[in-house]
Amino acid sequence: MNKIAEELNRYPQDYWDFKVTTKSGIHNIGKYPATMVPDMQYQLLSVVSKHLNNKNITLLDPFCGSGTTLVIAQELGINSVGIDINPYATLLSFVKTNKYDKADVYNAISTIKSNLEQGLNFPIFDFYNIKKWFRDDIIKSLSQIRHCILLEKSQDIRKFFWICLSEVIFKFSNDRTSTFKLHALPKQKINLIEDKCIEYFIKIIKDNSEHLNYSNTTSSNIIYGDSSSIINNKLKREFDIICTSPPYGDNPTTITYGQASILFLKWIDSKDLSCSQELLEKYTTIDKISVGGKKRKIINTKDIKSLQDFLGKISLKKQAKVINFFEDYYVSLKCMNKCLAKSGYLIMTVGNRSVDAVRQPLDNITIEILESFGLKLVSKFNRNILYKNSPLKLSLLKDKKTIKTIQKETIIIFTK
Repeated sequence: MNKIAEELNRYPQDYWDFKVTTKSGIHNIGKYPATMVPDMQYQLLSVVSKHLNNKNITLLDPFCGSGTTLVIAQELGINSVGIDINPYATLLSFVKTNKYDKADVYNAISTIKSNLEQGLNFPIFDFYNIKKWFRDDIIKSLSQIRHCILLEKSQDIRKFFWICLSEVIFKFSNDRTSTFKLHALPKQKINLIEDKCIEYFIKIIKDNSEHLNYSNTTSSNIIYGDSSSIINNKLKREFDIICTSPPYGDNPTTITYGQASILFLKWIDSKDLSCSQELLEKYTTIDKISVGGKKRKIINTKDIKSLQDFLGKISLKKQAKVINFFEDYYVSLKCMNKCLAKSGYLIMTVGNRSVDAVRQPLDNITIEILESFGLKLVSKFNRNILYKNSPLKLSLLKDKKTIKTIQKETIIIFTK
């Protein structure tokens, strides 16, 4: 038996639930849906990395999201690369992993606080449909904060301020934050929002600044874009560890990461983002260019038995959406295999959502695809999801039934 499998088998069954631990420190900065559990990632990477002979271990997270795995890699002295197609994800991952100078950050905070208190003249910011998502007085306060952020000369510090602004937007927008899709609150609730944007922003920048990286020098390179394209065209290297959680969720395709962050991105100045301005013009574009967002014909996955069995249990309409996802997913896994070093390890955290009230076996489909590439399964185990930002049940409007949302994740480890 593989040494990593032997070690993982010694843990009790509920160990990976991490019942008594919650996110803290740098992991609490920013707002991002379905983030990974830092303690779980730390333990997994600790176990895997100590069994690698290479002293200069490199890690890739091709769906880096909020950067949890990249931060853990830094803590373990592992150089990493993170990729994401959501520009807010890459901005957040950059801020979490960038090494800041404490004196510079504190001076910048003092300056922006002073500028906000002085009440400098500022233009009122605007974008399409802004008044659907923000009250007039909130727009004015956010415009003032935005103007003062733009006065900061250091781009790295501006990026930190933008992430802090995103937390203000999350709290004071008209969006119902109980789900990841954009959905305006009822007017009576919007009227109850108290404009404390500036006061809250000042608190957030002070609180978050305590958790920035001021000492860790481990390299973490954050790249915006489609991971498959970047692996094929830009990354001319192999990685000892690929550790990631691919997009999955309880919506028709996956979690709407783009919608969850588009209101933040609308306020951020384009020169501090890695994407084109056109990407942000529509509220749904990010999700449409993400895994499963475009129509695909079933080509790569037509011989994946576990997928074919599942498709036979759901409607033709839902089959089309599932095929879109797995055709893109197959390409992503193929690219991961391409850049995984010989004797390296691929660590995947996945969840089995329901489609047409039928549980989709993403874990088994993933295993079948990776084994078709010649990778060897080292370990597979489950963990309970104890903390969720989404409802425990979803309603099926067609027949008025409810189904349970994802309440377990599967960790799958492969070697090459």
